[in-house]
Amino acid sequence: MCRFIKVTTAWLIGAVFLNPLIAQDEKANNGLNALVEVLAQSDDPQFQYDILKGMSDGLKGRRGITMPAGWEDLAKKLAQSANPQVRELAQSLSLTFGSISALNQLRARLVDSSADTTSRKTALDALVETKNPSLPPILQKLLKDAAMRASALRALAAYDDAATPSAILQIYPKLTAAEKREALNTLASRSSFAKQLLAAVDKNTIARHDLTADIVRQLRNLKNSEIDSQVQKLWGVARESQAEKLAEMARYKAMIESKGAGDAPRGRAVFARTCQQCHTLFDVGGKVGPELTGANRADLDYILQNVIDPNAVIPNDYRTSTLETKDDRVITGIVTKQDDNAVTIVVPGETIVVSRKDVKSLVQGEISMMPEGLLTALSEVEVRDLISYLGSQTQVPMFATPDNSSSLFDGKNLAEWEGNLDHWKVENGEIVGRTSGLQHNEWLSGPLLLGDFRFVCKVKLTPNTQKSGIQFRSQRLTGGDVKGYRTEMGAGAWGKLSESHGRGVLSDKSAEANVKQDDWNTYEILAVGSKIRTAINGQRCVDLDDVKGAKEGIIAFELPAGAALEVRFKDFALELNPKPDLITVAQK
Repeated sequence: MCRFIKVTTAWLIGAVFLNPLIAQDEKANNGLNALVEVLAQSDDPQFQYDILKGMSDGLKGRRGITMPAGWEDLAKKLAQSANPQVRELAQSLSLTFGSISALNQLRARLVDSSADTTSRKTALDALVETKNPSLPPILQKLLKDAAMRASALRALAAYDDAATPSAILQIYPKLTAAEKREALNTLASRSSFAKQLLAAVDKNTIARHDLTADIVRQLRNLKNSEIDSQVQKLWGVARESQAEKLAEMARYKAMIESKGAGDAPRGRAVFARTCQQCHTLFDVGGKVGPELTGANRADLDYILQNVIDPNAVIPNDYRTSTLETKDDRVITGIVTKQDDNAVTIVVPGETIVVSRKDVKSLVQGEISMMPEGLLTALSEVEVRDLISYLGSQTQVPMFATPDNSSSLFDGKNLAEWEGNLDHWKVENGEIVGRTSGLQHNEWLSGPLLLGDFRFVCKVKLTPNTQKSGIQFRSQRLTGGDVKGYRTEMGAGAWGKLSESHGRGVLSDKSAEANVKQDDWNTYEILAVGSKIRTAINGQRCVDLDDVKGAKEGIIAFELPAGAALEVRFKDFALELNPKPDLITVAQK
């Protein structure tokens, strides 16, 4: 109980007591001085974190805050904390208070490619929060750093720097789908950026279909006549009449009813590309728009009406606002909080806090956050696939494409994987299955539906006397079991191939001689058409032409019934659609 009171008190001091004081600088400084005194008297890391978090939240959107008395000595003490969150919050607050040493330390950490990625992103957030003017050239260099590229693309929108558009356009063709989304959001954030974006679209340097309906709407919200003319040339008029919307609904309904339902796994890929940043479906997605899982998705008329005419009925919570900053950035989103100090506005994939001093105008509109014209950029096949997924009653794997293949595993969590998370965890970027003994097999299945592919990972089985396996081109059965190809691991089993819930053993050649006992081993699986090949540590195990086998399916990892064991998987590499003449696995 005492611990609960202590933590709750810390949070109230940091988040509730501080906020009213911020409006009046003199009283705010007195409040900060009091909090520094409280912090100086405590050695409890959790207590320190709670107060620092409250201070940080209360000061969001504020710059030029006078450093409270005693902060420099306290910051030195907090820099030695065993809790990394305490250290990072203290350093971020030092930056807010104008500390030059904190500025230099954070910039050094940001550009240090050997530093922890999470720590570098925290440093970036702190520097952007204080609108550090020296940041744009650093961010532009970070566009070549894969670990920081997406964060740098997002952060560049906060700065009106003339070099930004060309820096982004130069690397655009090599970006992942998620990175392209960040790049387009930034390029559409300012008129000066958008003109170069539209010039790239006009030259086909950027594909027209890359600009989704919400990006097109953001371009229109810039209210620049030159940009409006180019947008209309490429995408047509901004809004359709009600009669045109009804005709569009009827056309799509007739198409779907005549050609039949699409493919739900492929529809999930379309949803991830066009809808998932805002909407959650089956516990996956953003929180900008309404939750879709419980909606009336089985009704085709309901789906078409809400997608084609999202402005027919708009809950107040989902009305868009357009915020323009004094340096000509335009942000279209949902305002969730505003006071005399800052405006918090939520956009797809990001929550932005803008200092009230930087706001030129803020206008709430009469339209939904969901843009019109969502289906316009999709082919008929994609529309049918999307409608099929939206109408599905259970989650399905997502068909793998070059745009989403990197989403197989992000190294952080198992949010989109399916399995018993009492037994499966993520530790140090590794997927870990651990049990003290199971009555039946447990499987962790991935979110992607794979056709032709090459998959490589490192595996470690402890002890080697136990068994495990990797399923591929498989499907999850009712009750959690998995059917399909299974590569085997464990003493006497390494390298063998079978078909679970099917034909049984397909290849019983042992690869035991290639295995490092109780250590990491590289497992490679290659499937192209009917050809299946596997290798362990570069030595081929299976070379099979199996015309009876499945041609697509999921990947899944096994924890077998029996004695205690631990199995680890790391360093994933996934290549889609490898060329048939390259389907060789290294062999010595």
